Amino acid sequence: MPGGNRLLLAAVLLTAVNLRAAIAAVGPVLDDVRADTGLSAAAAGLLTTLPVLCFAVLAPVSAAAGRRLGAGRAVLASLLLLAAAQALRVLDGPPVLLAGTLAVGAAMTVGNVLLPAVVKAGFGRRAGTVTGLYTAALVAGAAAGAAFTAPLAAVLGWRGALAAEGVLALVAAVVWARAARGADATAPARTAPGGAAPGGSAPVWRSPVAWAVTAVQALHSTLYFSLTAWLPTLLADRAGTDAATGSLAASVYQVLGIAGSLLVPAVLARARGQSGLALGVAALWVVPVAGLLAAPGAWPAWAAVGGLAQGAGIALAVTLVVLRSADAGVAARLSGMSQLVGYAVGGLGPVVVGALSEATGGWTVPLVLLLAVGAGLAAAGVAAARPVRIG
Repeated sequence: MPGGNRLLLAAVLLTAVNLRAAIAAVGPVLDDVRADTGLSAAAAGLLTTLPVLCFAVLAPVSAAAGRRLGAGRAVLASLLLLAAAQALRVLDGPPVLLAGTLAVGAAMTVGNVLLPAVVKAGFGRRAGTVTGLYTAALVAGAAAGAAFTAPLAAVLGWRGALAAEGVLALVAAVVWARAARGADATAPARTAPGGAAPGGSAPVWRSPVAWAVTAVQALHSTLYFSLTAWLPTLLADRAGTDAATGSLAASVYQVLGIAGSLLVPAVLARARGQSGLALGVAALWVVPVAGLLAAPGAWPAWAAVGGLAQGAGIALAVTLVVLRSADAGVAARLSGMSQLVGYAVGGLGPVVVGALSEATGGWTVPLVLLLAVGAGLAAAGVAAARPVRIG
């Protein structure tokens, strides 16, 4: 790999590490945050919900920023905003904390949307492999945020621990500043009125394959956020586990996502198509959901398989954006579309699952619903895996 590409790869991976860490870091210190600031339970929930809402609502804005500023400059600006927001949000009470969290979500959204376009244009035939690597870095960042925040808080307090996450963003910004010129060369092309690219290619919103890719993102996100939110509670209710065991299960689920995300490039390197991979990812999701329904006492196995599923699922969703796009401009628009719809739908998953559990007094109906979502993911994955280029 040429030196310029190595520098760009380092910038992409370091950026990816930052795209979930600030969200995952909140959970381990949430009790301290509430005790210190007086946040209600509902307001505390916004510390993780607001960034996810940004992923959906601000995805088209991020794609537009990439077209106007260039991908490199837009991502660099987002990293600087991310570092500043993580430091500033801990300086005062709830209003500043929530406003800073909103800025954190906005900054992360830019990277979410533009990195697939940068990878598409910058790595050619290696784009699938690089996509797998950066999704692995993304999952690793979330796992590190969840693992190291509590020990840091024991030394620095919760404010110092959350602010320290911004150092990672500054490191990424330094590397990205050197790689930004090459990344700007890969900036998405400007679109004509109505969303079409110059030359008259149809907008992604009218493409059946684009909708299939978007459905993969939405259904995977529904499964991921639902289990992320409810796995400890579900195990306590169905398997009689205590809080420490629930925390262990959640940690296994997050950490094994790293291995799951690395499965996708490994399989793609040997496969002639993506249909079998899509079915395999859907199966990885169905197994733990069915296991929690039928044999919750075997939770270590279901947490492990679920971890593989969530890592492989996000890698598949991002890889399909890259592989189905004819160029970097289409990749940016498809990324924006899939994240707008996907995160909006996925963000509702925990709400619907929780409401069904409360309404039915148990977890059978919610788990059956998630099984149906897994089946839908299989169908959407096969449709999205067709060898068709959008644009």
